[in-house]
Amino acid sequence: MKETRNLDPILVIIFTVFIDIIGYGIIIPLIAKYAQTFQAGPFSIGVLIASFAIMQFFFSPLLGNASDKFGRKTILLLSLIISFIGFTIYSFANSFLLLLLSRIIAGMATERAIAQAYIADLTDNKTRTKQMGKIGAAVGAGFIIGPALGGALSVFGLTVPGYLSMALTALNILFVLFFLPEPRQNQKNPKQDAKKLSYTQGILDTIKKPLIGPILLILFIITFAFSTIPVILPLLSFDFYNFTTFDLSLIFIYIGIVQIVIQGFLIDRLTKKLGEEKLIIIGPLIMAIGILFIPIIKNLLFFYFNNALLAAGFGIMNTAIPSLISKKAKLDQQGIYLGVASSVASIANIPGPLLGGLLVDLGGIATPFLISSILLLLSLVISCKVFSQCVLKKRNSH
Repeated sequence: MKETRNLDPILVIIFTVFIDIIGYGIIIPLIAKYAQTFQAGPFSIGVLIASFAIMQFFFSPLLGNASDKFGRKTILLLSLIISFIGFTIYSFANSFLLLLLSRIIAGMATERAIAQAYIADLTDNKTRTKQMGKIGAAVGAGFIIGPALGGALSVFGLTVPGYLSMALTALNILFVLFFLPEPRQNQKNPKQDAKKLSYTQGILDTIKKPLIGPILLILFIITFAFSTIPVILPLLSFDFYNFTTFDLSLIFIYIGIVQIVIQGFLIDRLTKKLGEEKLIIIGPLIMAIGILFIPIIKNLLFFYFNNALLAAGFGIMNTAIPSLISKKAKLDQQGIYLGVASSVASIANIPGPLLGGLLVDLGGIATPFLISSILLLLSLVISCKVFSQCVLKKRNSH
């Protein structure tokens, strides 16, 4: 395996995540339309979308824990194979039930959490946040390119984008197989299962560990608040600014680019200057300001500015939180800890869009923005508490 020595493993894992997210992003905008071809109603489409997140909730810790026991590369390959099966069923689905099965199987894969654990294996506390940020940037870039490809290919039929997702995942499997080395510490002791936590023990240990519980709660709240945006932002932009669907797509590309800049280029400087503990205070604060003023200031320039604040805050949190959790975990428990974090984020994505739409119906377009800003301020309070506990712990250790 000479090739593996010539490539930086971190670049390989980042590229793997990038290609993986493109594959998922290709079919995301098409799922609802595809379901409608099988006469699926709004409730069935909701079930279809929620099924992916529900499976992620259960399987992210499971595969994360398995990667602690059996090695990152082995479980990453397994996860990619599961993704390939999901895309294959999607591409050849001839009924709503098969389409639902494709989303259930796709939800069983969790490449991102394993990739974060892989990064944790190869980095120390000084470099971890920077490399975690690159994973986040790869995700952001993938979610910009993927839907664009899916939309372009959909003119040839709704199944054609699925074929490209299959092809990209197959290439990813080969790429990981031939170019991604197993981290050295996992090579030395690949079967020390007795010392490693079981699935249930790992979840309980993660939640009970000092500071991790509150950090996971922060992650849940900010993800929940941000997950309302795909529903409430289009409604507001149509109402306030008469946006077309093309204008709206540019806004989401803009949000993605802001996150890429934060996570891929600025997060290292921010972490060195402030540290993760301060960043998890700054993130919810600027998110709350951005989301609160989006409906209050009816000005297109401020609309873009407030969306930039929202995207920057979420980008900061999406990097600082996994990095902070990783630093609280032992080397052989990175997978389960980061898997639990991924699980929490997945489950937080389910109620947000539903509640966002409901609040618009009940209280008007500004209501979900106000509620989300209140939730983000609540997470800010918890972040301040975590920060004070971290400072106190450092003082006591000295």
